[in-house]
Formats: sequence, structure tokens, C-alpha cells
Amino acid sequence: MQKMPNDKYRAILIFGPPGIGKGTQAKLLGNLEGFLHFSTGDMVRGLRADPKMKNSDIGKKVTELIDAGNFVPDDLIVRLFYQTLEQYIQNGKYKPLKQTLILDGIPRNVPQTAMINSKIDVVKIIYLTSSDDNVLAERIEKRARLDGRKDDTREILMKRLETYRKETVAVLQKYSMDLIIEIDGFGKVENIRDEILEKLEAENLIK
Repeated sequence: MQKMPNDKYRAILIFGPPGIGKGTQAKLLGNLEGFLHFSTGDMVRGLRADPKMKNSDIGKKVTELIDAGNFVPDDLIVRLFYQTLEQYIQNGKYKPLKQTLILDGIPRNVPQTAMINSKIDVVKIIYLTSSDDNVLAERIEKRARLDGRKDDTREILMKRLETYRKETVAVLQKYSMDLIIEIDGFGKVENIRDEILEKLEAENLIK
């Protein structure tokens, strides 16, 4: 597999509570030259659309677990992550020597952090912060109505927030504070994007 000179893949992590808009910002960054947005949600959903991935040993295990309504273990998610990266490299979607990954959804907890450290070189962390859970709930409920979904209720959101605060925030403690850029997630999409770009440019992470 083609990697950087230090034998790792360069990556920027994006974190934030559900409803804060991290997926939107990750996609915007991924559209810029030199970056590739990698969403674990898209990775799992895309299994069914890619026969090669779906029929792989890991793909079959993950699909079976999801279909049965079971939790997918961290080791399987990480193995699927690396296998998907290999597939992206083979089909030319990802060029490690020219692109920095924007990781959206991985690592999700401390165990996953330990599992990816040997192959992922985290150069910066974008942390979209929230000061009001009610605003997050309103955003999620609005999105659910627009999408015709019934699985994004306030009760479910509060459970997701609890999980996020218990597991995902702990990930930040595993990295140097110097890597973390905190940005208020309650603003206009374009303003948040501009602030992210400004701070990445200041650190010479955007050409």
C-alpha cells in the first residue's frame, strides 16, 4: 500500500456532537484539492453498493451484524476502514502522497484510537463545540422531518449525546492539545467553513 514517507496516512480528525454539522464541514473540506473526506457512516452504508467489499470476509461479517441489529466491534470497524482505504487506493479515489484524509467517525472511542495510531498520522483535530443541547435536538428533529425519518427523535439524540460525551470526548485526551482546533459549531455553515480554512492555512495545512 502506498503511504507517506513515515509509513502512515496523514489525517485531520473532525469531532463534534450529533447535530453540530461535522459531516457537512467534513464534506466541504473533502471537496478541496489535497483532501479526501472519509466517513465511516458512508463506508458502512456503501458496503451494499460495492459487491467486492460486501462479499469480502470483513464485509460479510459487518453486514450480518448490522442486519441482525447487533453492535459492530471496534476491531471489525478498523479492519473495514483499512480495507476500504486499500480499495480507494486501488481505484484511484485516494492518493496518499497527495491527499490528507478528513476522518469523520473514526476513531469513535479510545480503543479505536489505539488501533489506528500505528497507521494514521493525525496532523490536526477540528473540534466543533456545542453550548446548547436543545439546539442540537432541534436541528436533528428538523433534519428527520425533512428526510422523512423517524429514528432521530429527541430521546434517541439525548442517548447519542450521552454516548458521545462518555466515549468520543475521551479520544481528545489521547492527543496533544496543540493538535486541537476548537470552533463554535453554532453559526452559519459558510462562516464555520471559513474559520476552519483560516486556521488550517495558518498552520500551512492548506496549499
